[in-house]
Amino acid sequence: MTNQANADLDSALGQTEKNQSQLLAEIESINQELKDFAYIVSHDLKAPLRGIKSLVEWLIADYADKLDEEGTNQLNMLAARVERMHNLIEGVLKYSRVAQQNEDRLPIEMNEVLAEAIDLVAPPDNITVKTQEEMPVIEFEPTRIIQVFQNLLSNAVKYMDKPQGEISIGCTEENGFWKFSVKDNGPGIEEKHRQRIFQMFQTLRPKDEVESAGVGLTVTKKIVEMNGGKIWIESEPGQGSTFYFTVPMKQKEPQNAKVQTNTAC
Repeated sequence: MTNQANADLDSALGQTEKNQSQLLAEIESINQELKDFAYIVSHDLKAPLRGIKSLVEWLIADYADKLDEEGTNQLNMLAARVERMHNLIEGVLKYSRVAQQNEDRLPIEMNEVLAEAIDLVAPPDNITVKTQEEMPVIEFEPTRIIQVFQNLLSNAVKYMDKPQGEISIGCTEENGFWKFSVKDNGPGIEEKHRQRIFQMFQTLRPKDEVESAGVGLTVTKKIVEMNGGKIWIESEPGQGSTFYFTVPMKQKEPQNAKVQTNTAC
C-alpha cells in the first residue's frame, strides 16, 4: 500500500472516529435533556394536583350532607383520578431516576433481601410467599435489588385472582449467571401481551379495576438490564406466571449477558 493510500485510510478512520464521538455526544445530550424534561414537568404537575386533591377532600368533608349519592360518587371518582395522575407522575420520576442514581455494587445476602422485600409488600393472609432455603450472595446495588423483588412481588399480589394465592421464589445457576424466578398461581398472561407488560404505563386490566400506574415492571426491566442481566416471563392463562431475571455472578457489561445450561444453586 502506498504512502498516499495509508494517509487516505488514516484520514478516513480519523473522520469516522470523530463522527462516532460526535454522535455519542449528541445522544448523551438528548438523553440528558429528556431526563431533565421528565423531572421538571413531573415536578411542575405535582403542585396543582395537590391543590385539586385538597379541594376535593374539602368538598367531600364539608358538603357531605348537601350532596346526593351521585354527587358524592363523582367527587370520589375525581379524587381517584387525581391519585392515579399522581402515581403516573411518580412513575415517570422513578423511571428517570434509575439511570441517574447509581449505588456501589456490594455483596448482597439474598435471604435477607427477600425477607425485607416480602415485609415491604406485606401480602394479605390469603397469599403465601415461599422462598428457596439457600439463596446465593450476589453483587448488586442494595436498594435496586430490593426494588426489583418488591415490584415483582407487588405485581403478583395485585393481580392474584385465586382464593388461596401462592408465590414461590427460587434461584438456579446458569453458566456464570444467577437466574431468579418469581412464580405465582394467578391469572396468567396471554402470549400476545407478554412484551407489552414491560412497557411504560401498560396494564392488562382497566385501571378502574386494578390501581396501577403501569411503571413497576418497566423500572424492574431497566434495573436488571443496567446490571448486565435479562428479564422475561413464562405464563399460561389461568395457570399463573413466572418472571425470570438473571444477574451476572461476576459483574460485566450488560451486552455480555448470556443464558444457557441449568443447574441448581
